[in-house]
Amino acid sequence: MTKHDTPLEETRVRRSQQGSVRLVILVLFFLSGACGLTYEVVWMRMLTLVFGATAFATSTILASFFGGLALGGAYFGRVIDKGKNPLLVYALLESGIGVFAFLMPLLFSGLSEIYVSISRHFAIGFYGISLIRFVLSFLVLLVPATLMGGTLPVIIKFFANRHERLGWHVGQLYSMNTFGAVVGTLSAGFFFILMLGVKETAYVAGAVNLLIAAVAFALARPFSVPRVADSKRREVEKVPDEISGEAFSPKAARLALWAIGLSGFCALALEVFWTRSLVFFLDNSTHAFTTILTAFLLGIGIGSFIVARFVDTRRKLLAGLGLIEILIGVFAILAIPILQNSTPVFQSMAGVSLDSMLPWKWMGMRFVNSLTVMLVPTVLMGMAFPLASKIYTRNVNKVGTAIGNVYAVNTMGGVFGSVIAGFALVPLIGVQNGIIVIAAINVVIGAVLVLSEPAMTYRIKMGAVVGLGLLFAGVGTFYLINGATTLTSYYEGIESPEVLSYEEGIGATVKVYDDRFGNRTLSVNGFPVAGTALTMQDIQRALAHLPLLLSDVPSPRVHIVGFGAGGTSWGVTQHNVKEVDCVELVPAVPDAAGWFPEINHGVLSEPKFNLIMGDGRNYALVTDKEYDVISIDATSPKMAGNGSLYTLEFYQLLKARLSNDGLLVQWLPFHLLSDREVKMIAKTFLTVFPHSTLWFTPLRQYVILVGAREVLEIDFASLRGRLETENVQHELEMLNVTGPIDFLSSFVMGEEALARYVGDAAINTDNHPYLEFVPAMAYFVSDMYLVHNWQNLMDSRESVLSLLVNMGESDEEIAAVAERVDTRFEATGHSIGGDILLRLGMKEQAMAEYNTALEIDPAEKNWLNSVWLQVR
Repeated sequence: MTKHDTPLEETRVRRSQQGSVRLVILVLFFLSGACGLTYEVVWMRMLTLVFGATAFATSTILASFFGGLALGGAYFGRVIDKGKNPLLVYALLESGIGVFAFLMPLLFSGLSEIYVSISRHFAIGFYGISLIRFVLSFLVLLVPATLMGGTLPVIIKFFANRHERLGWHVGQLYSMNTFGAVVGTLSAGFFFILMLGVKETAYVAGAVNLLIAAVAFALARPFSVPRVADSKRREVEKVPDEISGEAFSPKAARLALWAIGLSGFCALALEVFWTRSLVFFLDNSTHAFTTILTAFLLGIGIGSFIVARFVDTRRKLLAGLGLIEILIGVFAILAIPILQNSTPVFQSMAGVSLDSMLPWKWMGMRFVNSLTVMLVPTVLMGMAFPLASKIYTRNVNKVGTAIGNVYAVNTMGGVFGSVIAGFALVPLIGVQNGIIVIAAINVVIGAVLVLSEPAMTYRIKMGAVVGLGLLFAGVGTFYLINGATTLTSYYEGIESPEVLSYEEGIGATVKVYDDRFGNRTLSVNGFPVAGTALTMQDIQRALAHLPLLLSDVPSPRVHIVGFGAGGTSWGVTQHNVKEVDCVELVPAVPDAAGWFPEINHGVLSEPKFNLIMGDGRNYALVTDKEYDVISIDATSPKMAGNGSLYTLEFYQLLKARLSNDGLLVQWLPFHLLSDREVKMIAKTFLTVFPHSTLWFTPLRQYVILVGAREVLEIDFASLRGRLETENVQHELEMLNVTGPIDFLSSFVMGEEALARYVGDAAINTDNHPYLEFVPAMAYFVSDMYLVHNWQNLMDSRESVLSLLVNMGESDEEIAAVAERVDTRFEATGHSIGGDILLRLGMKEQAMAEYNTALEIDPAEKNWLNSVWLQVR
């Protein structure tokens, strides 16, 4: 008789073979988790470029992605229980994922064409377009997401052949996959996209998936799960089909399944709330969101690994799961004061000297801040999945189905939790009250589970539930009585501002506040975007008047990206324009317009003005309208969601929307960027618009790129006439622009000098979004970068005289205008030199430069008065 003659011997051989490859499989599953989160990051970026970065669009994409994961878990869990070879199926899943990694860019390209065609040819309302986005994204993500969702139940089927070790295997695999997700998130968000590119990052992940598949194929020996007779299986496995004891009854299994679904709902809802709060302290950037997601996943991975160590030795699992849910609620609400009092990472780092370790210090402090809020609750969340899996799996021969169901229900709960939190709870009751409500749901779930535990006495169960419930109720009542928290970021000022309006809307938190200087400011997620301060009016009015003063189109159509406080929109309507279309991403921003009547003058009610709620990039993609002037009033490219407004592809989209005589203006926030990044934006812009010029704003605090299809010529006589228009004159007087010489003094350089200035700078593209993924170093050492950028611009500065035409009817008039232009050019050089010296703290030298400017051109005094008003 050979060793294979009995089922018992066959099983022992199979277990020996399985044990020899489990360590390898764990490593493979770790890598699979890393690839999964890499795809989520990359595919989200690709799809938002098609559908837009609005909260509704991104939620639609996430819902379709996680819907596919849930479908894959449920479907392949059943498939693998039909006696298939788990490792072979797993290899096929991983190879399919890897193949789709290389196909997805092509699919997204086709998706974009379909979406644009539908949007242009059919009048579809908001709900209709949202449904189309969901259907299209679901279809393109369905196969790869389903394959990814199937990997967990399939690989658990290979591991879990004994119920008494089920919890250990589920927790071990789930934690390894989640730790891999941590690595994938960090790698994609901080390294691979920056160094390789978006598509290349996906290709690397695809290659890893194919490698995983190859190894799994090599290991896929005869590991199929045979369908033996019930009596034989009982002899071999030594466990019954259904675990005896009331704790594992069908009722308990159903209760655990409902609990893990609601737990997923609460977990993702809390992640939404924490993210909305933490961006105030970590800055509203791509790296901040990467850090938050990393901290969230790390806690879940730790929790699932911890609980795996003891879940198989405990019998009161319903009570254990219930206690975990109650503690999630308690610690979630106890984290509120941490959110209220977190020290912004920038507050401790602003003004520090630039050193090579600064990016790592920055990332480390962000990570610590995130963990302070989320670590304990997420560790507890990580414990829930293995516990629920252990309770729900009552038949080891159907472990694939059981784990697939648990995974699917948990994932779909997360989808609903994120959507309801972001679109209902945040705008209706706010972040703090939302945390309290979701935490209360956790406590209720936990209480039901504890009270349903048959292995505990009623007295002990009631004591635990009442005690923890009273603690939660006490803390929650305290926060409800004291009112909701108003979060303040470092950018908004260390001193607490006087908050006039605070709207936690869909997608962003919008605040209006007065600072100690009497300026009123509008901020989005803690980042000031517009206001009444003179420097803010400088950029708002420049983006409105600069292109329209330069344009030769008699009655232009104007498109504006970004509403802000409405200053740019109002300035545009003061010219003889045919119509103005303004696209704004955040709904709460125009709602705050009433706080800035002196800036926007009620422009929302202007007949020629049309506000379009949506994503500026998406609007440029789907519209077929043509404009004579396009003004991009986007905030810093470092802020999350703005990077796509500074790429080559976006400028190409806008060029297609621009008339032959049209002008495009782009704010270049050189006070927030390094010299390399400033040149990168200019180089990218110049690649699409080779006939570009660079201008200072009137107060010379910012610079603006002006792109045209042809070489720019400035008609001096027409410019003078436009500046004499009463409304325009009134708008620009505050900025000391009273005539054409004042206006022209803001010129920095023409197209040839600009080409020399940018040199061989890199080009920022959708696939290589350098600007968004390079650490925002200028936020820490802004003065250093600002002065450096100023000096570099001054080194390349040239006179505007070569662009002027129609300067007069006689040679004497032309010569007089040329002399005035040259004189102001020389004087402003000394004025800007004084600004640089003043930033460096060299006041006496700055005054000497200012005095020299006055000696050269007394008219420059207007600018100097504004400077000293700000300084004093």
